[in-house]
Amino acid sequence: MMDDILQDAVLSYAKSNETIQHFTRFGIPMAALNAIQEHFSSTPMRSIRNAWGSILNLWAQECQKGFWDAFASRKELASAYTRQGHEALQRACAQSFLQWLLYHLNQLRQQKRISSKRLIEVQEAFMQLELIRSITDLRVPALAFANARSLTRQIHLHVGPTNSGKTHGALVTLSRARTGMYAGPLRLLAHEVWERMNQGTISPGIPPRACNLRTGEEVRTVDEYAGLVSCTVEMADVTRPYDVAVIDEIQMIADPQRGFAWTHAVLGLPAKELHLCGEASTVPLIQHLAKLCGDDLHVHNYERLTPLHVAPHSLYGDLGKVQRGDCIVAFKRSTIFRLKEQIEARTGLQCALAYGALPPETKSEQAKLFNAGKLDVMVASDAIGMGLNLRIKRVIFDTLSKWNGTETVPLSLSQIKQIAGRAGRYGTSRDASPHGLVLTRHEDEMDILRAALAAPVRSVTHALIQPSKQKLESLSFLLPRSRPKEAVRNVLQENSMSSLLEEFHAMADLDAGIFAISDFVSQQAISALIEHRGCGLLTHAEKETWSNTPVNVRDERAMAWVGNAIEKYARGELVEFEACAKDLGTLEVEEAVTQIAADAEARRKAAKSTQPLAMWVQQDEAILHVDTLMLLESLHRSLTIYLWLGFRFPLSFCFRHHVAERKRRTEASIEFCLEVIRIRRAQRLTYLGRDEEAKKLLQKHIEKRR
Repeated sequence: MMDDILQDAVLSYAKSNETIQHFTRFGIPMAALNAIQEHFSSTPMRSIRNAWGSILNLWAQECQKGFWDAFASRKELASAYTRQGHEALQRACAQSFLQWLLYHLNQLRQQKRISSKRLIEVQEAFMQLELIRSITDLRVPALAFANARSLTRQIHLHVGPTNSGKTHGALVTLSRARTGMYAGPLRLLAHEVWERMNQGTISPGIPPRACNLRTGEEVRTVDEYAGLVSCTVEMADVTRPYDVAVIDEIQMIADPQRGFAWTHAVLGLPAKELHLCGEASTVPLIQHLAKLCGDDLHVHNYERLTPLHVAPHSLYGDLGKVQRGDCIVAFKRSTIFRLKEQIEARTGLQCALAYGALPPETKSEQAKLFNAGKLDVMVASDAIGMGLNLRIKRVIFDTLSKWNGTETVPLSLSQIKQIAGRAGRYGTSRDASPHGLVLTRHEDEMDILRAALAAPVRSVTHALIQPSKQKLESLSFLLPRSRPKEAVRNVLQENSMSSLLEEFHAMADLDAGIFAISDFVSQQAISALIEHRGCGLLTHAEKETWSNTPVNVRDERAMAWVGNAIEKYARGELVEFEACAKDLGTLEVEEAVTQIAADAEARRKAAKSTQPLAMWVQQDEAILHVDTLMLLESLHRSLTIYLWLGFRFPLSFCFRHHVAERKRRTEASIEFCLEVIRIRRAQRLTYLGRDEEAKKLLQKHIEKRR
C-alpha cells in the first residue's frame, strides 16, 4: 500500500505547477538545464518552466525503476507519512529530486566533451544546489551545539500527571546549585520561580538565592553576578554553561508553533545536570534525544499527591449546582462571561476569571483571590492548564470541544488530562477535600470524559525544529538568484519572509523519525504586513526579528499597531507608542476608564469612606462593560509588544520606561473594570428588589478587598 501511495506522490510532485514554479525561482541557467536533458537524450526546451517540467518527468521515470533507492528508509518515510500526511511525502520527493539532480550535474562536470562555457554553467548550478541542500540539511541538529556536545550531560526526566510534585524536586536541586537556569513556558511561571528563589520559598530550609529574570519583554537584574536565572524557554541562553538547568512542561516540545524552543534548549544547553519536567508521554522521545546527544538519561516517575475521581454524574446542565471551590472551564471569551453572569445569578456566588487575553498579572491576581476564598468560583479557559496554581475542588467542563480557528474539534486526551488534573488542590480557608473531582456540565459528555481519563498516555513522537537565523539568511542570498526578466520585478515579493519560510519548509531534510519542522503559521501571518509596511527598507535580519513578534494575529488593533510600528521603524524614526496607537480607539478607552476611576476616588475621599473604589462609580458611566475590557486587553497586548521590541531594537523603541508605566496603568484599569462589572451585578439585584442577594454580593466584595 505504501508503494502505491509513494508512486502517486512522485507523479503528483513531478507534474505539480507549484513544484515547477518552486524550482523555476532557483535561477538555474538554461544552459545547465538543457545539458541535463541532453544527458538523457531528451529534447531541450526553450523556456525554463518547460525545462524544469521535463527534468522532473525524467526524475519520476527513474524513480519508477528503483523507488526506495531514491528515498529515505521505508520505515522512516512511513512513520513521517502517518504523522504529517502528504506534506511529509512532498518533502521526501523534494530531497530525492535534489539528490538525483546533483548526481547527474556532477556526472556532467566530469565529462570530457563538454564546452568550457557549458561547464561553467553546470558548475555554477551544481554549487548553488549543493549549497541549498547543505543549508536545508537538519538531519543532525544536535551538532550545532558544540558546547553541549563537549559534555556528557546527566539528563533527569521528571514525569507524572498534574499535581504530582514533579517540578518541585528539580527546583530544589536548582536552588542548591552554584549556577543554574529555570526555563518555563510562560512569563507567569518564570516570574513565580524568580520570586520564590529570591524570597527563599522554594522549600523549607532552603535560604533565598539571588536570581535574575529574563523574558521576552522584561529583564530584572537582582544581582549582576547572580548564579541563577529564571526565563521563558525562548530566552534560554545556550552559550552559557550551567551546573543545573530545569526545563518545564517538556511535552510542549511537540507544539507546532513553539516546540522548537524546547528542542533548542534540550539539545543546546551546556548544563552538567539537565532536569526536564512534564508528562510521561515524552519518555520515548527524550530517550531518543539523549542517545542522539550522547548523554545519560535518568527517568523519575511521580504519582498524584491527591487522587482524582470522575464524579458519578454531570451538572445535568444546571448551573445552580455549582459550588464554592469549583472551576468551570469554557473555551470562548463570550461563553466565559455568560457563564459568570449565569452562575452569579443562580447561586449568589462570586466568580473569578482567567482566560488567555487577560494580562498575566490580572490572571495571577484573580487566582490569588480565588485561592484565598475571597472569590468563590473560577470561570476559566484552558489557560488554567498551565501556569496558575489553583486550589480547586471540582473541575467542570462546559464542553469537551473547542474552536481551533477553522472548525470545532474535540479536545485532545492530553488537554483533557491536563485540565482535569487541576482538581484536587483544594484547601486554605475552605473545608479540605481528600480528592479532586472532575465532571461535565452536560450528561451526554460524561462517558467521553471517563474514557479520556482512563485512556493510556499517548507518546509524543517528535520534537519540533526550526532553521536558525543564519540558515535563513544564507538561503535568502541564494533564493532568488539571477532569474528571467519577468521575475526581477517580483524580487521583493520573492524575498519576503513568507516565501523564504515556504521554500525552507518545502526543502528541509530532517530525520522524520524524531523531528518535525515548525509550521511557521504565525511568522507567515505577519510576513505580508512586514513587506507592505516595511516598504523594502528592512534587512533580512530585521524581517526575521519582526516575523517573530508575539502578536495575536486575530487582534485587529494589535496588528494595526504593529503595522504602524514597522513603518516608523523602517523610516528610521524613534518609535513612540502613542503615535502607533493613534485612531485605534484603545488609548481613548484607557484614558476614559482612568478618569472614571479618578472621579470615583474623589467621591470616596470626599465621603471619607473605606468602601471599594468600584462602589463609587456612577450608574450613568456606561463605558465600563465587557467590550471596554476587550479594548483594554488589546491595548495591553500592544504595550507588551513594544517592550518585546524594545529589547531587540533598543535605539528605535527607546521609551520602554514610559511604556512599562502605561502597561501597569492599563492592568489597573482592567482590574478596575472587572470589579465594576461585578459590583453592577449587585446593583441590578437591588433594582430588582432582591436586596438580600445584593447585600451578600457587596459584603463579599468588601471582604475581597481587605
